[in-house]
Amino acid sequence: MYYLGFMAKTMFYKSSFYVLDMSLQLLSMIWHVESILSTVFLVYWQLSGKLEGLKAKLEVCQNFRGVRSKTHKFYDGARWFIILYVVTTVFNVCYSAKFYFEKLHSVWAMLISEMFYYKKLGFIMSIISSYMYSVWLTTTYVFVTYANAAYFEVSYFNKQIRNLSGTRDFLKEELLKNIEKFRLISEAIAELDMVFRLYTFAMLATVIPILIFTLMMLNQHMSSFTDFLICAPFILFCTCAFCSVTIAPARVHEECQNLKHSLCKNKNIWQPYDPEIYQLANTLSNHCEQNGLGISIWGFATLSRPLILGTLSATAMMMSLLTDLKPERIIEVTVEDGN
Repeated sequence: MYYLGFMAKTMFYKSSFYVLDMSLQLLSMIWHVESILSTVFLVYWQLSGKLEGLKAKLEVCQNFRGVRSKTHKFYDGARWFIILYVVTTVFNVCYSAKFYFEKLHSVWAMLISEMFYYKKLGFIMSIISSYMYSVWLTTTYVFVTYANAAYFEVSYFNKQIRNLSGTRDFLKEELLKNIEKFRLISEAIAELDMVFRLYTFAMLATVIPILIFTLMMLNQHMSSFTDFLICAPFILFCTCAFCSVTIAPARVHEECQNLKHSLCKNKNIWQPYDPEIYQLANTLSNHCEQNGLGISIWGFATLSRPLILGTLSATAMMMSLLTDLKPERIIEVTVEDGN
């Protein structure tokens, strides 16, 4: 918190208000704010036992059959997050080493170095930043893992509905069981929403400004392949942050919407005509008509593909507006007389 306060004071009272400098400074501040929020959420989930309760509700649905059928995808996700851990740590180490070994520093770097009375203690900030980013990645991994678990359970249930066949008595029995299973799945997804709705709102509220400021920085600063390599960590961070918060919940919502389609496409249920099976199938179909089933943004809207596209469109529009309104940097040249 002291670091954020010092950065805010430096930015608004001492630093240049040129748009590139502001973008870099705000980007750094928002990154740390997002890391602090992630820490708060992770501690709260652990102390309140919400993650354990959510795990129990997901397990009672189908005994984690859907998750077990996609175990390799969980391992793949863990590998990617380990890679991100390594990349983030290496980037922070290289950035700190750059400041210690280079001879010339930017005005911003010099001002930030005054945060500690003893400037040699500046490496402490690098350690804290690395730790905070690792907590952010851990919280994101927890969120994505639980969202994927819900997705795999719904996908497995969807597959069971598509492949449902047998005698009329068997179909009646299975439809009754599936109605109860879907009730449990709905409760689990509702609990998933209750646990993560505020987290998704907070992350999107910080990810979108990060995305805008990063694009502004790239638009004005990147002029060569070397600049692209320097800005690559920022691009990676923004891409991972936005995709992790939006894609996994959108998959859950989309799979929930496909349940009714799977039920209607299974001709073994509808042909030949059986009044009892029709009644059970219609009951299950009515239960599947829950457009709000998924992870919401603090209850305002359910995260879905149309919402993601709308968010990207709004971000692009804001980026275009800020680019048009950017001030031009004026370079003053003093001409001395030859006399």
